Amino acid sequence: MPIAHPAPAAKPVAQSAAVRRLKAHARPAVEAALGANLAGYDRLDALARFHRLSRDTILSETPEAARAVLREIEQALRKERARRGHWTYDLNRHIALLVAHRAESARLAGIRHG
Repeated sequence: MPIAHPAPAAKPVAQSAAVRRLKAHARPAVEAALGANLAGYDRLDALARFHRLSRDTILSETPEAARAVLREIEQALRKERARRGHWTYDLNRHIALLVAHRAESARLAGIRHG
């Protein structure tokens, strides 16, 4: 019996105009949601969930402490992105992590220039 060879990979399907329009309209909505959450960002509450960050590190005004905070947030974002498509993925948690990352990045920039 001859060995069946897999069919050649199909070419990627071009996005429909409707999908492109949806993406174009979704981006400003996501940015607006992130901006609204950023205005209400409670640093101590958000960072208290990171068990490897001590209260002293969270309250510290040094660039080293700010970088440690950002490393923890980035690690959590990587883990959350890995869950995409799985039932444990939580869009609200992902948005909260993005908000925290933006706020802490701005804080680090302020510490460096302040």
